[in-house]
Amino acid sequence: MEAEVIGRLLAVGIALGLAPAAAPAAGAPARSDVRVVLKFVKREGERAPAVRFDPASCPACRIVDEPLFNADNPRETVIALRVPRRRMIELAFEASPGTVRQVVLEAGELAFRSDGTRVVLTLPPLAQDAITAAEVATHIVEPGMVLRFEHADPVRRAGAYATGAFPARERHAADVLEFAQREVVRTLGLGEEALRRGWGTIQIMGFDTNAPHGHVDAPPHIHMHLRWPGDTGTQIGHYYLDPAGLLSRNIVGVKGLGMPDRRFGRGDTFATIAPDGSTAYTHRITTQGWLEIADGAGDTCVIRPLSGSGFAEGAIVTCPNGREQRITVRDDLTAGILTVTTGTIVETFHYAPATGMLLSPAVPPAAAPSVAQPQTGVRADL
Repeated sequence: MEAEVIGRLLAVGIALGLAPAAAPAAGAPARSDVRVVLKFVKREGERAPAVRFDPASCPACRIVDEPLFNADNPRETVIALRVPRRRMIELAFEASPGTVRQVVLEAGELAFRSDGTRVVLTLPPLAQDAITAAEVATHIVEPGMVLRFEHADPVRRAGAYATGAFPARERHAADVLEFAQREVVRTLGLGEEALRRGWGTIQIMGFDTNAPHGHVDAPPHIHMHLRWPGDTGTQIGHYYLDPAGLLSRNIVGVKGLGMPDRRFGRGDTFATIAPDGSTAYTHRITTQGWLEIADGAGDTCVIRPLSGSGFAEGAIVTCPNGREQRITVRDDLTAGILTVTTGTIVETFHYAPATGMLLSPAVPPAAAPSVAQPQTGVRADL
């Protein structure tokens, strides 16, 4: 096992031209408390005061005072607490009567009751931090790949995007590039390859504009990284977007190995290394600010803007099969409808505007028993 870990470190270090650190030490003992983030969604049209935690309901709990973990805007109040680990706790909050429509924990909803000016809920026992409730993103899952599409709502703007010009153009460019990368992953079979070889999962992401749980996701950028099993060794590239909506550079960090970040400019090729030391795929930002992605065998797809003014208006994906795919993306934040057009194919993703949670069916119903494939090893007389 130790030799395998060292081999992985060397593979990544050689690929990135860096000196790897020693293997990470064993984890620290479990804490007695965990951080939890709760989102109180306000009723539509309400401009109610912020919801406030009642400390008398949980003397062992306390507010998390880390920057950007708490928030209040016309859409929601976000409250971060430290609560005892693995305890079922009833929490109370002060709120204007009738203003709270939903309480969110992680990607799910918590039941609550309203009692005058109080909102009361039962928190399930938590063994680890649960801090992602403030994120507003839709997840699209495919074999060996997850696409995380962030919804940029100016009403929720925070952190680096709290003031000044809102990065709408850069966010539109990220929208397009996320789905253009998905098309490349599909065409080159990168997700299936990662799944078959046990490399982990390819994760395609953009950037948040509301700084959830202190994640200041700036400047604007996109990702496509291979999340290794156990996370340590994962190489995370940040493909930064300029104000025109073109790609400018890639800053790469490696999870858990103590390596310094490395910069890849236009014209430089960055290879994503799999846990077995092989090249999973490569990225190259061209001199024009376009993007090239190649598989381990060198088959290359090119993503270029639909127009000369950057990726915000759309992209054209050209792959070795000779087919060009035109991709455009439209996100209706009010209706909760994400529309992705790839050539003549129009996909419609319905999501919950408060959370980004996908509402459209993601898994087909089971086949009828008469057409289902028989399982091996099952006795016919049972």
